[in-house]
Amino acid sequence: MNSLIQRQIAFNLSSSNAWDAFADHRSQVTSLLKHGSDLSRLCILGAGNCNDLDLMTLIQFHQDIHLVDIDMDALAQGVAKQNLADHAHIHLHGGIDLTGMIEQMSYWSPNSALTETDIVACIDASAHCLAPLPGPFEVVASTCLLSQLIKIVVDTIGENHPQFVEVIQAIRLGHLRLLMQLIVLGGLGVLITDVVSSDSYPPLASVPAQDLSQVLVQLVR
Repeated sequence: MNSLIQRQIAFNLSSSNAWDAFADHRSQVTSLLKHGSDLSRLCILGAGNCNDLDLMTLIQFHQDIHLVDIDMDALAQGVAKQNLADHAHIHLHGGIDLTGMIEQMSYWSPNSALTETDIVACIDASAHCLAPLPGPFEVVASTCLLSQLIKIVVDTIGENHPQFVEVIQAIRLGHLRLLMQLIVLGGLGVLITDVVSSDSYPPLASVPAQDLSQVLVQLVR
């Protein structure tokens, strides 16, 4: 199996039993995605093991929910844990590479000399995943996926690669374009992304929730 896919599966496994730890985050994410109607369809990119999604609540606000991830097992287990494995209106789309580049990127290393074609592919290749998805959708969300895509670049070419920033920007642009392409005219797109972690700012874990916004401003500066 592709080593990058193996890493993502391992990541999902490491958090598969973290339902309780995700409670506050799940509440906020679910609140953002409740905007719909009896006829709307919700598509979630990078749903993984669904720890950040209260599917029982969301299915009350949307006609159908489409969960997309490269790890089909994580999707199936996540839905099963919420007792919705056989729900007729929750659809799983596993095995979908949302970069469209994971096969090529698995061969990258800190010594790789990337071409302009490689950079353009990072922008355009994600559109390849549109075909297997029954979109467009009224509501589309990317749930903490962008930082995982960036982590792939960190793990392959590394932060010291001369084209690191360029590749990151291309991956980001490609992901935002994919998000927009999946949204029906007049629909809603939601990008939920990690900004900082306790790996780079250790005191983060002890910051009271009401102070997070102020700390974020300081860190951005």
